[in-house]
Amino acid sequence: MDESTPNDDTDLSERYAKIFRYSNDAIMVVDFGTESFVDVNPAACELLGYDRETLLSLDPSVIHPDDMDRVRESFIADVQQTGSGWTDNLTCITKDGREIPTEVSGATLESEAASSEQTRMIAILRDVSERVRRQRELERQVKRLDRFARTVSHDLRNPLTTLHGQLELARETGKKQHFNKIETTIREIDAILDNVLTLARAESVDKNNLSPVDLETVGTKAWEQVQTANATLRTDAAVNLVADGDQLRELFDNLFRNAVDHGPVDVTVTLWATDDGFVVSDDGPGVPPTEQDQVFEWGYTTIDSGTGFGLAIVADIVAAHGWDIDVSDSEAGGAAFEITGVTFV
Repeated sequence: MDESTPNDDTDLSERYAKIFRYSNDAIMVVDFGTESFVDVNPAACELLGYDRETLLSLDPSVIHPDDMDRVRESFIADVQQTGSGWTDNLTCITKDGREIPTEVSGATLESEAASSEQTRMIAILRDVSERVRRQRELERQVKRLDRFARTVSHDLRNPLTTLHGQLELARETGKKQHFNKIETTIREIDAILDNVLTLARAESVDKNNLSPVDLETVGTKAWEQVQTANATLRTDAAVNLVADGDQLRELFDNLFRNAVDHGPVDVTVTLWATDDGFVVSDDGPGVPPTEQDQVFEWGYTTIDSGTGFGLAIVADIVAAHGWDIDVSDSEAGGAAFEITGVTFV
């Protein structure tokens, strides 16, 4: 009998213990029968925000409530049947309510005997938040390129066709009306290009360079830049919020133009602060319920002179700041755009 075997076993156990304790990945030992945590390493506690004792007392469904059935039916079942398993789509909920996307690999702890003898498994969780962030950013970039391609191939093609046609007529007849149409079409092209550039800037807000801005001041200045005719702005928004001031002004600019373009000449627009954001509402015709899910889509418009970019720009600015936006009916019967998730100073 080899006398070194006991020492080798001890050394191996110590090595495994060190790997378990000092691994950068979260490691959890799970009992198949009770679906409870038997042991967890420090990285698991750090990832999920619990101390060890609390984490051991938790039901796994607390950590991934939306994925528990799927985990039980696929991942855990695979580990029990084949001895190992893997999934790259498990969302964990931390103690403070944050969602962390993870990938998980697992294996049974006992010897590879009959599956009925397997009582425990080891699950290794890896935080893939950065990977998911890069994937989403790539998807946004692809979507942005698709928008630009659509603008060039469709939105710009129509006015350019009109421009060429009017230019030929102007050369042949010399009539002023054709030159006027050319001028109008050039302004339309300029507006489309401006909107495309605005959208590009709206999607690239640097959250590290946000600063406190006065909501009412930014809104009032934006109103002064809009051709409002007999329209009126009312405000109750004397608060400071964390935002990109230029992008916030662009947001108001487009919301105000939307109200003025779609409402009566004497439309009244109201801006007021809420507990977690602000609202821009009007007493115009409002947005029909069947269209409220479409108004933020690129190119969607209900008026002949509209480009369909204004509210899409608003939605992108809101998303770039990490806020949310919803459209509903205002108390005056018009439209109400509510932005939430704002950080106030």
